[in-house]
Amino acid sequence: MWRKNPLVTHRDELKRRTEAKKKTQPQTPIPRRLAPAIRRLEATFHFQANDDFRRRELVYGRRAAALFYFRGIADEDQIERAIIRPISLIKDGGRTHDPLRDQRLTALDIVVLETMEAVENALVDGHPVLLIDRLRRAYAFNLDDYPVRNIDKPTNENVLKGPQEGFTERLETNIALLRRYVRSPDLIVRRREIGQKNRTGIVVAYIQSLANPHLVADIESRLDAIEALEYDWVKSVEQLIEERPYSLLPSMLTTERPDRAMAHLMEGHVVILQDNLPYAFIAPATYWNVFHASEDHYQRLPYAWFIRSIRTIAFFLTLLTPGLYIAATNYHVEMIPLDLLMSISGSREVVPFPAVLEVFLMELSFELIREASVRIPSQIGPTIGIVGALILGQAAVQAGLVSPILVIVVAITGLASFTQPDLSLNLALRIGRFAFLVASALLGFLGLSLLLAVTLAYAVSFKSFGVGYYAPWAPYTPSSQDVFLRRPAPEETTLPQALLLRTKTRLDASGFFALFGRLSRRRAEKRAQAEGAGRSGRVGR
Repeated sequence: MWRKNPLVTHRDELKRRTEAKKKTQPQTPIPRRLAPAIRRLEATFHFQANDDFRRRELVYGRRAAALFYFRGIADEDQIERAIIRPISLIKDGGRTHDPLRDQRLTALDIVVLETMEAVENALVDGHPVLLIDRLRRAYAFNLDDYPVRNIDKPTNENVLKGPQEGFTERLETNIALLRRYVRSPDLIVRRREIGQKNRTGIVVAYIQSLANPHLVADIESRLDAIEALEYDWVKSVEQLIEERPYSLLPSMLTTERPDRAMAHLMEGHVVILQDNLPYAFIAPATYWNVFHASEDHYQRLPYAWFIRSIRTIAFFLTLLTPGLYIAATNYHVEMIPLDLLMSISGSREVVPFPAVLEVFLMELSFELIREASVRIPSQIGPTIGIVGALILGQAAVQAGLVSPILVIVVAITGLASFTQPDLSLNLALRIGRFAFLVASALLGFLGLSLLLAVTLAYAVSFKSFGVGYYAPWAPYTPSSQDVFLRRPAPEETTLPQALLLRTKTRLDASGFFALFGRLSRRRAEKRAQAEGAGRSGRVGR
């Protein structure tokens, strides 16, 4: 049995701990005098050691003031022009000045801070903070200037037809891209921060009128569980909120394209954005979501049918081709035509290894070449991959280590794997074909069929955030039937009802025994009622 993610299993307890921690966590108010606040900030941010931490001493009217910011992540030109220069022109010290009411600063986006913890968080986020003597408040200015990458084409999702822009590492930019594509007042964007020493911004986006509220509450409860565990740094929120961390099937879809995220939002999915990551997570993700490509809906209907047909054939070629070759050559040679059988036998006459070991070594060599071509610098990576595969295959055939027919089998398998648009599905197929290879080596076509049936049964029972992995086919729910072959665009008007039907997840051991106990008690009660009715009948006679 696959192990559940402990964050998901115990998320109710972790949420309770989070709420208790928020109630007991002390908050230090800003002191009335400026000197203690300056000493704390200098100690917290290591003023003597940090060369980029700046403190500017100012006079606000006749009161001492201090402006703190980090050089490089705050716009110093804007600070000088919009904050320091207007404050230096204030000469009236008889009144208690408030930057929120000062006409010289009203054009700025100012946030009032009440605690020292809020001041420290604002500085880390790149906002300059102004502290004034004898005021128990601080003022943060939205003048951060983090270096960001310009909006460019997606690197992992090649765009053949459609918008030529992708997400960036800046969370605010990704939110703006999402708002640009989803121009609806029902789009809800909820932001939160996770982590203790290094806070990570997380955004949960959904359309209020389309998303299932139970699904949204489920995702937010899982995020609460992450906060309760006090993570110092969240690398990928996907691995922390998924239910089956050991499963090969991806339960969330990853995309770099805002238009693809918009399409899933319009179907009722929930989009999760994480700061410093140039892609979005989409939940829940069914098999059809990871199988489809964005270009399928930008192409005309016959072209989309042809592309999906090729992708479906390539799916089975990637998963089953090595296993079929082993099963046919080792157990079911009578199924191979005589001329082809003689050709295969002749090519393997000088090969010293069994067919299973031969296939395994070639598949492993192909995976080594593929991984090396990814890690090598991009200028020579594709060249190394092509040349390495040609040289290695030709040298292995000439040396008599492998047969030429096996090189063709491995090449077809490798090329077919590249047709899958989602990286997670691609990796699942690449790993799964080794399991089918072992099953074919043990029992031939029988082992291949048994493993295929077990895999299909597991995939049908698998649920992503309570939604069946093969929905709307298994279980069947009304939808636009955009599965293997899509419908014409004017007919794709039915939203997938599977996202609105909350199905229960698989029971763990405690849930199973609890259900078994309830059924046993019900049977005992019915038996007692039947016996009581029988006695009353006999007494009446």
